[in-house]
This record gives sequence, structure tokens and C-alpha cells, in this order.
Amino acid sequence: MKDSIEMSVKLKASAGWIWNALTDRGELANWWSEDVVLEPKIGGSFKEPWEDDTGKRQLASGKVIALKKEQFIVFTWKEKTWPKDAVTECSLKIEDTGKERILTLTHTGWETLPEALKKNAMKDFKLGWSYHLKELKSYLDD
Repeated sequence: MKDSIEMSVKLKASAGWIWNALTDRGELANWWSEDVVLEPKIGGSFKEPWEDDTGKRQLASGKVIALKKEQFIVFTWKEKTWPKDAVTECSLKIEDTGKERILTLTHTGWETLPEALKKNAMKDFKLGWSYHLKELKSYLDD
């Protein structure tokens, strides 16, 4: 799908460790941000407060819509500044190959954003996710 961001990272850590890093508030602080919340239960909340380039406070939020412990978590993602009906979906999947784990991030739903907003948003999110996955890898593997 062209309106999707997909990236993977190979990790030495066990699926259990990765799962904790993705869903435990204390662990999220080590690689994402200490204010990020991702509750590992259906209907659980997702929140990421952040500041834009001008120093203005922003908020990304959503709800967990699917999960299987140590395998995957799927949640909706919406920015405070987006149009009301614009909402994207994020999935983090842990695949165990025996020798290593592969964490795949898929972020879809960009077609719900107005065309003018979509291109920049996707570019920013690609950079953001790339950065966060690198941070996660160095946190878990080093």
C-alpha cells in the first residue's frame, strides 16, 4: 500500500522483553518518551504528548484495538491538530525467528488525512518512527 509506512528492526531481546519495552510505562520512557502511554488491553489508551518545532504542545492519542501478548499490539493514532475524521492505525508485530526477533511497525490510514496534510505527515512520521525504532534497538540490544 502506498499510503502506509512500514519498517522493521531486528532485535536480540526476547519477545517478552520487547513486549515490556512497548507496553510498560517505565520501559517506554527508556526509548520513546517518559510521557508516552500504551495500555496493553483492548480499549486501553495511547497517548503521546509532544512539542512541535515552535514549542507548542501537541497530543497524539488513540485506543488499543487488538493485541496478543508478546506478539502484536494495534492502536489508533490521531493528532490533536488533524481534522475530526482523520485517524490512522499503528501496528507493532513481534516475530520470533528463533535466532532473533523482528519487530515490524506498520502505520496505515493516511488516506483519511487531507491530501495537503498527508504528504508532510507521512514524511514526518517516517523520520519519527525510524528514530524511535533505532532508539528501541540500542536500548534493548546494547
